Amino acid sequence: MAIRSRSATIAKAQSTLEILISMGFPKNRAHKALVATGDTGVQEASEWILSHVFDPELDKPGGRDFVVYALPLGGLGAQLSELWDTSLAQTGRNGAHKSFPHVTLCQFFKCDNSKVSQMIHALQSAVDANKASTPEEIVMMPFASASYIGLFMEESSAQWFRKVMNSFASEASKLAGCKVDPHRKQLHLTLAYQFLPNHQPVLDAMCKKVDPKSPARWELRLYSRDPRMGQSDLYRVLFPHTPRSDDELELTEDDFIMINPESSQTDSVGWLIGTSYRTGITGVIPANYVEKCPETDGWTLHRVWPGTRATSPDESAVTSRSGTVVGRRQTRGEEEGSQYNSPEGLFSHDVDVEYAQIVKKKDRGVKRATSASIPRSLIIMRHAERVDVTFGQQWLAYSFDHDGMYYRKNLNMPRSVPSRKGGVDDFRTDGPITEMGMHQARLTGEALKDQGVNVTHVFSSPALRCVQTADAVLQGYKADPSLKIQVEYGLFEWLAWCQHGLPKWLSLQEMTTFGLRIDTSYKPLILPDKLDVKERVDTYYRRTSELTKHFLALGGQNATILIVGHAGTLDATTRQLVGEQPRNSADLTRIVQKVPYCGVCACEESESGSWQIVCPPFPTLTHAPNPRYDWRMIKSQ
Repeated sequence: MAIRSRSATIAKAQSTLEILISMGFPKNRAHKALVATGDTGVQEASEWILSHVFDPELDKPGGRDFVVYALPLGGLGAQLSELWDTSLAQTGRNGAHKSFPHVTLCQFFKCDNSKVSQMIHALQSAVDANKASTPEEIVMMPFASASYIGLFMEESSAQWFRKVMNSFASEASKLAGCKVDPHRKQLHLTLAYQFLPNHQPVLDAMCKKVDPKSPARWELRLYSRDPRMGQSDLYRVLFPHTPRSDDELELTEDDFIMINPESSQTDSVGWLIGTSYRTGITGVIPANYVEKCPETDGWTLHRVWPGTRATSPDESAVTSRSGTVVGRRQTRGEEEGSQYNSPEGLFSHDVDVEYAQIVKKKDRGVKRATSASIPRSLIIMRHAERVDVTFGQQWLAYSFDHDGMYYRKNLNMPRSVPSRKGGVDDFRTDGPITEMGMHQARLTGEALKDQGVNVTHVFSSPALRCVQTADAVLQGYKADPSLKIQVEYGLFEWLAWCQHGLPKWLSLQEMTTFGLRIDTSYKPLILPDKLDVKERVDTYYRRTSELTKHFLALGGQNATILIVGHAGTLDATTRQLVGEQPRNSADLTRIVQKVPYCGVCACEESESGSWQIVCPPFPTLTHAPNPRYDWRMIKSQ
């Protein structure tokens, strides 16, 4: 089995590499891009190369810095996440806030980009070799001093991790030429250090609220970072910035900036020298446009392995590379090859046959309405195709006259748009969906109906594109008139992406007047004045998690709740429900980029009361883009 695993791992990496080379990318750049993106696919790697064309270190030989951590999930993980937030809010940043809660299993080590697949196989082999002795639980003991507070792992629990890491060090040296130095001292999880002396009593009291005996599922995770991060602090971009001179660096809201404290000062007050994580380019930036964040926000997660033995069927669900529980599908560690690494791959298998095999499995997917005992379930979907993305913001000038009268200039533009108190300009931040978007949403509703899913409640983000999507889904579903959309302001997307302020949403009355089926009696849990555009990503996850609990409480027993929101909603509503910790902003951004219009995920409650991500009750929706067309080209000479 180890030999098969090794050949599959290396063959997959080689296949992806060959595709990139066939696209014209140099081999060394292809290697570097695949490692930097965690080997998530050809598209991500090619986009990374194109973004880093002007990176002075693009062709520099060598590799990234790697490290192996052990992380607790479940009840203990949730308590630690809350501690991180509370201590940051009450006493400010201390040394523990440089990363997420973890146990360090080795020092950072180098691995040449061309040898990463062999190194990963070495760690896989080490885990497999010690699989039989995987512990059922990890015992942690609290410790506190005047300058340090943490949890120390009992040596009986630490032995398994030491065996795995010693085996890994030996195999990595043979297969990949890596020098891995396992952690020799007592394994520990730091709760607070590098804090002011007067903060010690407050931090100690906070840390004592963490129960080390709380249920936890542990994982081994392999991370890497750009070598430049080793000498730099990481900052998150808060506001976009357009350069006004050649030495200034462009800032985009989805980027991080690496700033070396020893060489970051400029002659101008309020300006710093930094390097873009997204492009690798160095330049001058306004200091108040960025804020310090954990270094780990900029790391790449490569693989995840179980660090404790599963004690229930739910816990036996395999964990994917990104740490998301995905039922019983194979993980990257088991090398289930992607069907979509080339254009031909999209048609290399029968989707209908695959789907038929999926829905036959009684333990997968949302149950049909004919079932005598229906578990509670959530169906979460992204909104349909939006006008402003399809046609650009110029659609407003193109489609409205000076008097605000709307004219449909393209068959894919809406047949009509709602009247709104703020006028046409409010559509800039709260636009409608296209006619194709309406069709996408109706198809989704028809699929729900065809599969016999009994939708009992519908909640939507206040964004017009979401409410329209929910309404079109109900049209396709042929819903009873009593099933209406409950608009919840707290379902709006991560507010850090709204640096220019919240959109001016339609009022419920304006939605109703436009013909959308709105439940005007519903009282939102979160009102607009409670939304903060300076919201951190972990706060966004908690906000959405609280809403999920609220919806489930309103739904009661046997509820099947449809939630229509944004790309991030699929992860944010389910992440903590299934016992995982909130993602960092980089990981959330990567997920958001991969969720298509009307993308759907499903989450179901088991008999034990735990929740898990399951196969949606219908297949995904895929269609090709249709570019803008001008009939005059036929007339031209």
